[in-house]
Amino acid sequence: MEYLKLAEAFTISDFGYAHRGLWQTGGLPENSLEAFLAASEQGLGIEFDVRPAADDVPIIFHDPKLDRMTDASGLLETRSSKTLIGTPLIGGGEIISLAALLDAWPATTPLLCELKVDGATDPVALATSVAEQLQAHNGPAAMMSFSTEAVAAIPPGIMKGQLILPSQHTGHTDLAASPKTTVDYLACHVSDASNASLQAARSNRPLITWTVKDEATCEALTSLTDSQIFEGFDPMLAKRHILNR
Repeated sequence: MEYLKLAEAFTISDFGYAHRGLWQTGGLPENSLEAFLAASEQGLGIEFDVRPAADDVPIIFHDPKLDRMTDASGLLETRSSKTLIGTPLIGGGEIISLAALLDAWPATTPLLCELKVDGATDPVALATSVAEQLQAHNGPAAMMSFSTEAVAAIPPGIMKGQLILPSQHTGHTDLAASPKTTVDYLACHVSDASNASLQAARSNRPLITWTVKDEATCEALTSLTDSQIFEGFDPMLAKRHILNR
């Protein structure tokens, strides 16, 4: 497939990124359009999650199951996009498709699209489906995943990042060796930001970290990372520390 138009490349260190949008307990729910637009209004990029519906339409939702964030239950991957889109989220908003986000996004700050690969999800098919939509997006955007197969399937011209599982779970120490393909950035857990292999890799590709949940951690990691994905504290303080401005 020929990609004639692609999402814009960008410098990842020029922005901070709100984890699943600017959501908060008792306020806007995660991965809702309202939380995404709230982040954009603060000059922030966003990280968000995409997984396929039963008919392969990319849906924005984090969990494999619907239970935690909706009054429905069961696996998202077993439901059609027609059934899923518009399902109310607990706390407000509704489940939306990737297409709906792209239609509404102001395109002034970047989108970090995480491909969720689990269950019966085909990593190549998901990467291809999402890339087809991002090729028509006019603003800055990148794709990333823990799945090395999904990352390898992201077509040339679209920025790609490799999410790295925490070393405390895998036991690995050479974390920069994770990608199976050349990537534009690496993304590690906060506990691995000082990892020697990741710090060495920063000489030729940026390192971002997830998920930073308080100002003290945010400030402490500024010298070890090129940007951060954060949640749960003042976004302006996060932005100030991340961008060193």
